[in-house]
Amino acid sequence: MWNLLILAAMFTWLQKIVEEQIRAIQPRWGWTALDFPCGDGWLSALLQETGASVHAFDLFPERSRAKGVRAGFADMAQSIPLADESVDWAFCSEGIEHIPDQLHLLREFNRVLKPGGELLLTTPSISHLRARVSGLFLESEYWKRMPPTELDSIWFAESDSENIYYGHLFLLGVHRLQTLASLCGFEVKQRIANRLSNTSLLLAPIWPLLALVTLLSYRSYRGKLRHLPPDLVRRVLRRHLRLNLSWQTLFHKHIIWVLRKTDSVANRERELRELFQLGNPLVAPHTPASQK
Repeated sequence: MWNLLILAAMFTWLQKIVEEQIRAIQPRWGWTALDFPCGDGWLSALLQETGASVHAFDLFPERSRAKGVRAGFADMAQSIPLADESVDWAFCSEGIEHIPDQLHLLREFNRVLKPGGELLLTTPSISHLRARVSGLFLESEYWKRMPPTELDSIWFAESDSENIYYGHLFLLGVHRLQTLASLCGFEVKQRIANRLSNTSLLLAPIWPLLALVTLLSYRSYRGKLRHLPPDLVRRVLRRHLRLNLSWQTLFHKHIIWVLRKTDSVANRERELRELFQLGNPLVAPHTPASQK
């Protein structure tokens, strides 16, 4: 009963945030939106009311029952069936934590988004204090729950389909998602925290220790990256330092990310290759097999 009430409250809050985001981008009639995975189609219906041309996809499109929404089949582990730079705005609700190749999914969102387009992504966070302490003892984000096993790892499947919807096998921390977004040509425009963790609040007294360890790690790691441009190193590491100590990160179980496409994946990879040419003392040198 309580779980249903919590889910209903979360849905209402999420819907309010999405509506605010839509108003913020001031959509024009005929703009193009992607809803993937679309689930029951509630967001696609909301987007259509703004005059958007909506592409709704899901691994099980027959579950979409919203009025006026026609969902198509797509697998987050494969390519999104849309042309390059064809979408103004994309939405990924509670999807990325269910697939192993999250880098591929973000690359695909980048590919279909127009320059300057935005991706609104919602996902549980395993970076709050309760999840960190639970992970220390159980490798689970919740101390009342054992780590995922083959007994509970499939959340949805049909007897007449080969498709399987996995559960929370691939939950992300904020640092990993921040880095994946950067690797795929996105900048974080906004993070919106949701669902305060009462247990994390009780663990707040360990914050000074966490801050000390974070600062020592920052200082040590910065010294290992002296071969890279110092301004770049300072900017990236300070971003993660602040992220590790922020109220949003440590005391909330759920975060909504608003990501803006600032570059193509090809350009971003070119920049990363140039950085690699400067050398990386953290990676042991190796000879490609073709040269052996």
